Amino acid sequence: MNKTDHEFTRLEIKKKQAEKRNLLSSFFITLLIGVAFQEMILVLRDEIKQSGFELSSLLLGLIFLFVAIRFFVGNQLHLSSESFLSVSGVLWLYDLLVIIIQSIVLILMGSFSTIEASVSSSIGFYECLIVLYTIDVVWIISQWFLGQLSDKWKRESVPWPWGILNSFLIISFLILWLLLRDPFSINGILWLFILNLLGFVADLVLVDYYDAI
Repeated sequence: MNKTDHEFTRLEIKKKQAEKRNLLSSFFITLLIGVAFQEMILVLRDEIKQSGFELSSLLLGLIFLFVAIRFFVGNQLHLSSESFLSVSGVLWLYDLLVIIIQSIVLILMGSFSTIEASVSSSIGFYECLIVLYTIDVVWIISQWFLGQLSDKWKRESVPWPWGILNSFLIISFLILWLLLRDPFSINGILWLFILNLLGFVADLVLVDYYDAI
């Protein structure tokens, strides 16, 4: 086998590897987003049956929708990006595991998408929201840190715009939580809705890290 044939074989192997990674990540993302939205719909349906339609529950459902779209779309674009599909197997597995953990938190958040479900549990919608954003910020910092440790773990770029945006939202959520005696009052839910709407718009329109819009 000459050098040209060897190079062609290596490219074919990498192409097949990228296809397998894309298939696996798409499967997990599709499965987990379906479970998360199912959880949200189930608790919202049960509350409507028991108590009728309430504005607070609609707002929590919309907040979940904004956050879920941000994370699932962003994570899917990240996993399927050409630059990421060619990284080392360790990095690919690391990111996939982090995204699966984020998706599990989103599933839990979906199950707390009503006031009754949140206040009747030791953890609730607020806690899941803060944990979700914190995981994302820590993950972004770890991407840079691992790249400093070894050239094998360096990436083409680190999504700092997401880290800055999500850090701002975490601080805003904590301030809102501390200032309000009842974060699940209608005023608290309205402010939470506004913050997440602004985060959604900033992410998809202003940041648009993967040029999807």
